[in-house]
Amino acid sequence: MSAEPSGPRGLGGAIPLGPGMPARPPAPEPLAAPRPAAVPEHVAEPSEAVRLPAAPVDPDARLPAGFAKLSVQRAYGEPGQDAFWLTGHSGELESRLDSEYTRLRPDDLVLHNLRPGSSMPPSEILLGLAEWSRGQEPLVRWINVLRARHGAELQLVVWDDTDYDIPWELLHLTGDQEHGLVSGILGALVTVVRWTTVREAGTTPFGTPASCSGHVLGYYAEQMRRDVEVFEEYVHRAHIGTPRTFLTELTRPDLGAGLVYMGCHAEYGARAHEVRIASVSWSDLNRQAMPALRDGSTLVCLNACESGRLFDNRGRGENALRGFAELFLRKGAGGCIATSGKVGDDIAHLLIKELVGRVCADPDLPVARALREFRASAVARLPDPLSWLDVGSRAYTERQQEILLVLYSFMFLYFGHPLTTLRLRVRAQEVRA
Repeated sequence: MSAEPSGPRGLGGAIPLGPGMPARPPAPEPLAAPRPAAVPEHVAEPSEAVRLPAAPVDPDARLPAGFAKLSVQRAYGEPGQDAFWLTGHSGELESRLDSEYTRLRPDDLVLHNLRPGSSMPPSEILLGLAEWSRGQEPLVRWINVLRARHGAELQLVVWDDTDYDIPWELLHLTGDQEHGLVSGILGALVTVVRWTTVREAGTTPFGTPASCSGHVLGYYAEQMRRDVEVFEEYVHRAHIGTPRTFLTELTRPDLGAGLVYMGCHAEYGARAHEVRIASVSWSDLNRQAMPALRDGSTLVCLNACESGRLFDNRGRGENALRGFAELFLRKGAGGCIATSGKVGDDIAHLLIKELVGRVCADPDLPVARALREFRASAVARLPDPLSWLDVGSRAYTERQQEILLVLYSFMFLYFGHPLTTLRLRVRAQEVRA
């Protein structure tokens, strides 16, 4: 077996650690069940049932048809080098992925690098991700096997238990004419959802999909109050300015909201006390009772910068990732849309209007599928070639802006079951005299 090179593509001998289950080699194929045999007379049978000790069971070992799970685990290699470990499986034993080597954390390629005042050209992130994807051949090959088998019905769950913010939806896939596979960007070709370990709730995205239905409960910061118009066709309870009355509504068990929406600013930090949304700290929101979400029939949408990022909470003595998406899922939300980077208010308004329009246009279309179509529409607008223009020229600046809009579209992440749907209550039409 050829050795994996060290450096950006792999680290040999690293130990998988950190939040989530540790990486492990693939399970062997099960043997056939033994035939029943009579108990010999000289063997004493117990008069009462003997309780066996508990054994760990992976509840997601058997996935629904068409589903696949990509697990991303933290690993440590050389001192100071963060790395990750991949495993993947679907319903078929022959379709498995197990990293033989760990991979380095691609810090330069995360989307939150695209912030106001940044010197990082958007094209460099997109081209860098294309280059990085060529180093992920086992992963790309595994996904292509699944694409060939399930086609458009493939549902890929990226269960990421790291705080590395890797933009998996922007993985570049190769084509395969023999199997009818086109090349392109993962999130535009395959339905992709996110998940992370929700410890206290113990929920997974492989059970029964949520059917979210009801009215809209919205909170809007003053500078984002025009987001209200996105929901003008639907029954809508809007709270503008202070989030206090909005949060009070979440304490009502009979709220009946199909969508809880927040259009506001958020702040991200590496520690819990640095993480805020609508000027409310993560800790304050975490202790807030939210019985309105307990029945799992409400989708949460956070149109707030970096609201989809997770932070490592070991500073508070627990080996767990926390964040706003994780928080709302733990409180009982049927799914959560959040962002992985900073999007300007004007652009965020336009993008969320398009995204919500797609999600709500067909109540039977899964939220994750609508998000895939949203990304595919953005990719279709990519300029070709991506750069090849004089830096500083007007044409170069315009092209960078076009690429930036595409990357903004990929900042919206969905955490939840791939088949969850949303049906909002339509506002009754006013009858004119």
